[in-house]
Amino acid sequence: MSVRASIILAMVVVVSKAQGASSLRGVILANELGGPPMANVEVSAVAGNPNSTGADGKFSFTFPNRNPGDTVRLIVRKEGYVVVNDIQLELTLPADPDERPAIILLCKEGDREEMARHFYRLKSNEAIDETYRRKFEEAQNASAAEVAKLSQERDQAKEAAAKAAEELAKQKPGGSSELYQTAMRLFLDGKVDQALVTLNEEKLRELSKAAKESKAEAEKATAEAIQAWLLKAQLLTVQFRFDDAEKAYQGAIDTSPDSVEANFTFAVFNQQLNRYDKARSAYERCLELARFKGDSDYTAHALNNLALLDSDQNRPEAARKGFEEALKISRELAQKDPDAYLLDVARALNNLANLDQSQNRMEAARKKYEQALKIFRELAKKHPDAYLFDVARTLNNIAVLLLAQNRHEETRKAYKASLKIFRELAQKNPEIYLSYVAESLNNLAILDRAQNRLDVAHREFDEALKIFRELAQKAPDTYLSYVATILHNLAVVDRVQNRMAAAHNEFEEALKVFRELAQKTPETYLPYVAKTLNNLAVLDQAQNRIEAARKALEEALTIYERFAERNPERFQSDVTRVKDLLKTMR
Repeated sequence: MSVRASIILAMVVVVSKAQGASSLRGVILANELGGPPMANVEVSAVAGNPNSTGADGKFSFTFPNRNPGDTVRLIVRKEGYVVVNDIQLELTLPADPDERPAIILLCKEGDREEMARHFYRLKSNEAIDETYRRKFEEAQNASAAEVAKLSQERDQAKEAAAKAAEELAKQKPGGSSELYQTAMRLFLDGKVDQALVTLNEEKLRELSKAAKESKAEAEKATAEAIQAWLLKAQLLTVQFRFDDAEKAYQGAIDTSPDSVEANFTFAVFNQQLNRYDKARSAYERCLELARFKGDSDYTAHALNNLALLDSDQNRPEAARKGFEEALKISRELAQKDPDAYLLDVARALNNLANLDQSQNRMEAARKKYEQALKIFRELAKKHPDAYLFDVARTLNNIAVLLLAQNRHEETRKAYKASLKIFRELAQKNPEIYLSYVAESLNNLAILDRAQNRLDVAHREFDEALKIFRELAQKAPDTYLSYVATILHNLAVVDRVQNRMAAAHNEFEEALKVFRELAQKTPETYLPYVAKTLNNLAVLDQAQNRIEAARKALEEALTIYERFAERNPERFQSDVTRVKDLLKTMR
């Protein structure tokens, strides 16, 4: 009997383990990561207890017959709203539900693509910053040139990721393979290496082969294979593995040489890496395919991006022709479907305005900016969270143009309107928008300084500096240059207001930061070192510190002469000015 009892007991223990319980906790946020919590959202799950979120946006489930590591799928409902990160509705139950709660983003139906673009861009930037941090730590003994190359790779990866986010945001929920979804979830959880293992070469080749051999659902299979290749390329890009990424893009094109999407995405990738010949060739192929297939959407996008390429390569007339044709097509599409294409119209107008401004066609540029602004404002009335940023950015562009025309009061009005919007956006999501608040404050302060409103300018510079200092603590590589720039600007105001000690300290701190930055990227920051040395010397001379002033000017002169050898048009005037200042000290 005792033996039988012990066997029964052992079986009970095993059954109890198999039927354990697991919990899941999470929160619903509005629009984007860092957005406010959303109340009264219905959340349910298979085998879970349905509930609605409270004022804090939180929800929780208990799964009596599930264990950590099991997969569940959430269902989220709120009238008029859709899930931004729908691919993360499928979740792995955690061992500790409080350690990593689920975060679900909800937005209005018309805002989904824009909010998804923000989400994918943010996630890509997080991965890029992590890659940069790791590579920077590994390169402690690297030369300044190697560190500068690493910074350039980070910036190129972020540009490419921003464009890739636009394509990712266009994908409809449920329209991808299981392989793609698994890899994407790993990426969004910050597990890029694991995502790349999932998208290994063998699996992708099999997917491409199956797509080519498929008869029943050939189009769907091909689209899924291309998606998987493109995702792998994007993941390799966030790790700065650009050559490997190019091979992955080529895998997508090999799967379907006539794919407009694959050719277009490959072109964008090359454009962001300044590989102009490859970008041009891919855009021209994309344009040819899009025209042949009657795909007006991709035709307009290819024309627009080719025009941007022409503009970057100093082909202004070719750029104008491309922008104008893209604008014409986008306007035709917008007449039929304004919700889908008015944004493209506004962006094409903005690109043409930029070109007009670069060619000193100021009135033409202003009119196009104002047309773009009108569209962005119309879009923002319906979907403020998606388009208010575009309104603010366009107002800023108009302000810059008005300032060049010395229309100071109109400039001030545009800057203030832009700043007001950026402040509103920053209240909801400071991590994304605080830097724009600080930049706007700096621009407004420069205008106030020019108009001798020095107390106002000082307050604006002070606020901008405080924001950039806070941002630089978290991301010094991105924001330290802004800290130094604002310190320099603030020092100029303090000098004019006869606060000499404060000005001297600010110039000194700015100089220290610019020197540190110049060690990593001398070509970018040495001219700033020279300019700050020049201004510090002028201050020292005014306070009769002649030897310190002379020493600073001599160092500034050495820097300017070096740069003037390669670019006399830009730097020769600086050489002459510093030499003249040195003569006054003899």
